[in-house]
Amino acid sequence: MSLLFKYSVAALMGFGAAGAASALTVVEEPGSNLAAFSYTVDAAARVITLYETWGVNTSTDVLLKFIDWPHGYTAWRIDKYVTNETGASWTSFRHELLQSDKGSSPDDDGLSFAQLGNPHFPRTSDKFLDLYVDEVAHRDYLDFYNGVVASGETVFFSYGLTNRRETDATEPFYLRQTADAVPEAATWALLIAGFGMVGFALRRRAAIA
Repeated sequence: MSLLFKYSVAALMGFGAAGAASALTVVEEPGSNLAAFSYTVDAAARVITLYETWGVNTSTDVLLKFIDWPHGYTAWRIDKYVTNETGASWTSFRHELLQSDKGSSPDDDGLSFAQLGNPHFPRTSDKFLDLYVDEVAHRDYLDFYNGVVASGETVFFSYGLTNRRETDATEPFYLRQTADAVPEAATWALLIAGFGMVGFALRRRAAIA
C-alpha cells in the first residue's frame, strides 16, 4: 500500500475524531493557506496525527494553533504527513514551538519537544537523514535536513511534544513550520533559457550600437 493511499484512508477514517477523543483542538492559523489540513487525536495512545498539503499559495511560514492541551509531564507523540504540491523541492523542514503571543519558547516555560523524555520519542523523518536541535535556553527548534522532498511527494515526521504547565504564556501555543525550497529542474531550465535570451538581446543591442 502506497504512502499516499494510506494518507487518504487515514484522513477519511480519522477526520473529526479529535473532538470525540479529547478536548484538544488543532487549528490552522489564518494566513497559512494550506491546500488541505486535517488531524486525528488518539487520547489513549497520546498520539496526534497531522495531515497537511502545501500548495503554491501556502505561506513560507505555516502556523498551527494547539488549544486545550492536556497539560502534564507525560509526552505526546506527533506523527505528521506533509504533501508537497508547491512546484518546488524541499531541502529541509523546520519546526519551532511558539508561546501564545507567537514569541519563542524559552527553556523554562514547560513547552518543549519532549526533551525530558517522559517517555522518550525518537525524532525521525523518512526523507531527511539529519536533524539539528536547538532547545538550550531561548527556543524549541528542530531542523530536519540532508534530503529532498520533490513536488508531488509526501514526507513523514515523528517527534514528542510536552506542555507541562497551563499558563497564559503557553495556552494556547503554536507550531511554526518552514520549508526550504529550491526550484524544480524544469523551472531551472526556464530560468536559464530566460537568462540566455536576455543575454542574446543585450549582445545584439551592443552590436547594433
